[in-house]
Amino acid sequence: MPFQALRRVAPALLLAPFALVLAAANLPQTAVTPNPKVPPGARSSGGLHARLDTDKGAIEIALFPSESPRAVENFRLLAEHGYYEGTIFHRVVRGFMIQGGQPADGSVGASAWGGTFADEIRKDSPLYRAGYRRGIVAMANAGPNTNTCEFFIMHGDVRLPPNYVIFGRVARGIEVVDAVANAPTTTGPFGPHTKPVVPTVVRKVTILP
Repeated sequence: MPFQALRRVAPALLLAPFALVLAAANLPQTAVTPNPKVPPGARSSGGLHARLDTDKGAIEIALFPSESPRAVENFRLLAEHGYYEGTIFHRVVRGFMIQGGQPADGSVGASAWGGTFADEIRKDSPLYRAGYRRGIVAMANAGPNTNTCEFFIMHGDVRLPPNYVIFGRVARGIEVVDAVANAPTTTGPFGPHTKPVVPTVVRKVTILP
């Protein structure tokens, strides 16, 4: 089955369980509302690693600020202001990816600056030519230049179009990614075997040097 575009659409419009999509409805934005958790003008610590503490263990991510400075700063700011605390990996497709970052109440998320931010994709770079391999961390989106807060971690090597901003790679804890991906799933808004029976909770995301 071909993998469809990773988009944020209403669940009723999803056509395939392997579509990489954001969970919330694709609502039009008439004005950018600041993210209430991140003070305007905030700057991150500039750390190069992130540790996701989950109820299945820790996942450490090496961040790629040289390749994706905006996406990395967005992730750092959201993490350092507690945005990801209590969120879950709400969508899991074994052998494909685990997806998280959606607000805990299921609402439409926002970037650290409110609204969306633009893609940082160089399709001819070694990073994107290598593709979306096991352990890669990238932004979920609703089409070009619609990045917010949701992200996914690749569980397997999958040939996807270079449409999703890659901003990191799992450095430690790939066995935790396996544990999340291999947990029982049921039918959900994204189709069969995509909704965790017991979702993995992200307790905290810590930015490290």
